[in-house]
Amino acid sequence: MITKENTFADVVKQYPQTIRLLNDLHLDYCCGGDHTLSQGVVGKDVNLDELLTQLNAIAEKAQNQDGSTVASIDDFKNLSILDMLDSLEQTHHVTEREQMASVEQLLNKILIVHYPHHGELLTKLHSLYAHLKAELEEHFAKEERLVFPLMRANMPPDQATIAYVKTLENEHSAAGDIIKEIQALTDNFTLPEDACLTYTQTYKEMEALFDDIFIHIFKENSILFPEYEELT
Repeated sequence: MITKENTFADVVKQYPQTIRLLNDLHLDYCCGGDHTLSQGVVGKDVNLDELLTQLNAIAEKAQNQDGSTVASIDDFKNLSILDMLDSLEQTHHVTEREQMASVEQLLNKILIVHYPHHGELLTKLHSLYAHLKAELEEHFAKEERLVFPLMRANMPPDQATIAYVKTLENEHSAAGDIIKEIQALTDNFTLPEDACLTYTQTYKEMEALFDDIFIHIFKENSILFPEYEELT
């Protein structure tokens, strides 16, 4: 049974089906995975008892609400550490680079077309997104060219490699903070009344990108890194 003392990481690792609900409620299970459910709802418009009821209903049914997500996490948990590193590079790094490029093109288009009526919002969104994209591109490069090779070469890990892993966790938190700013700015991707198809597609693709980033960070913070550190 899921209780208020369970951490978000514990819940999602055991029941990946809960991700859809947590995303809908904007509860942080990736960077905030080590928080208990009771801690995570503080300051949120979420009733803890209702949340527990919903989570336990999902757990009891154990139905696949999002097959690809559930399979992705279940499969990832069963990989060796070396295979986890390969999987992250071959899936999330590839997919998110493609998604980021697509969103950037769309955002540039709507910034120009809708500037007369939504210039202030779109200028801020454009700036925040550019910051996020740069942070993630640099983060992926650090993982692929420095930290992941060190992890592969150091099993059990040495203190220097553990320190690099901690920097990655800090960068995850920084990226998560930018995403939260974007969600607040856009009122969780609420479209303006005059939104065109391109505006709609921009928000749709950006939200899909963020969902993938959340799962990506969860896999690293709550599965890969703890398992790696346990090798010491």
